[in-house]
Amino acid sequence: MQEAAVFWLAFSFGIHIVLVNLGIGISVLAPILKVLSEKWGRPELKEEAYRLLRFYAATYALGGVFGTAFTVYLLSYYPEFVGLAGKIALYNFAFAIAMIALHFLSLTAYYYGWNKLEPRIHNAFGILLAASALLIPLGFRSVFAQLNEPVGVEIQGLNQIVLNPLKALLGNPHLWPLYVKSITASLALTLIAAAGWAALKGRSEIARLYLKPAIAMLVLVALAGLWYGWSLRTVEYKFNNIFGGLGIGGEPALNLSWLLALKVLLWLVQLAAIGYALKAGITRAKPLLVAAAAAAIVTVPAGEYLNAFSQYPYFIADYQAILENLPPQERAALEQAVSLLNVNVNTASQALFIYTITATLVLIGAALLYAYTTIYKPAKPA
Repeated sequence: MQEAAVFWLAFSFGIHIVLVNLGIGISVLAPILKVLSEKWGRPELKEEAYRLLRFYAATYALGGVFGTAFTVYLLSYYPEFVGLAGKIALYNFAFAIAMIALHFLSLTAYYYGWNKLEPRIHNAFGILLAASALLIPLGFRSVFAQLNEPVGVEIQGLNQIVLNPLKALLGNPHLWPLYVKSITASLALTLIAAAGWAALKGRSEIARLYLKPAIAMLVLVALAGLWYGWSLRTVEYKFNNIFGGLGIGGEPALNLSWLLALKVLLWLVQLAAIGYALKAGITRAKPLLVAAAAAAIVTVPAGEYLNAFSQYPYFIADYQAILENLPPQERAALEQAVSLLNVNVNTASQALFIYTITATLVLIGAALLYAYTTIYKPAKPA
């Protein structure tokens, strides 16, 4: 039963996180390309910026749909944990939601104001678009940091939780390396995917424009990954599950070093493809750039799964830290709430399982049709 719950969570979150990362990257890249177009007198850069922005506008809803699906699955399968998470990460979620609202408003103004608003005003909305896109992950990554090691949280009972807002939002030692890693990964993914798509469409000069910044982001991703890995040494269970199979740390309870090795391999594929393209030319390297784009897309959920499953079967890796001084009954209830094995008993229903599969397949079909009609074959206006 818990295997099905974990599968649906991972499935919906994997699709959501790829689209979200592309959205973050495009929100930063499109305004930069537009400003460079105006500064350098290169209209093709403005065309590329709008092309990227149009893709984001078309897929924004898809990312939201699968994010909603993930939330519904989480609430349905793990109601006890959702109640606990809302208490220990209240300010983190509130900040993220505020930034999502700001981002949606700026995206609407920037997209529909294209060639309509006065340039300075439009570019100001572009800055707001990029800034809000970069701040949304700060809220959500602070939630993930809290799931590593709750900071600024004092639990005196399930209904007696005291929060230090500043520590909970910004004071976690895992937040900043995780945040930097996430932002650089978003930019690397977007640059490489855009380069692969441009190469495939024969826009060699545009593709080449992305390559050197992509290398820089890949290097920064690797450095941020090392920084984040180093920060995890204080969370022994999680650290051992990631690095223990490589002979670093202790014996893993769940050896995920193979997933880490896969991430490194995908990183090398991207780096090698870009290096070859810079040396041999975009035309000759087209298949490799497309492969690099595919590798970049796979790398994002692989990294998220590594981070999430390295604390399996717990939602909170260092959950023991919040159990101190609790009476036995409260302690047992809290241990149950943070367990991925503690699935809602109603999900064992075979009819409900069949309904979930059917509804999800309909959702996937609708998403594919939406993507086809809005991206690959836009409908003609009436």
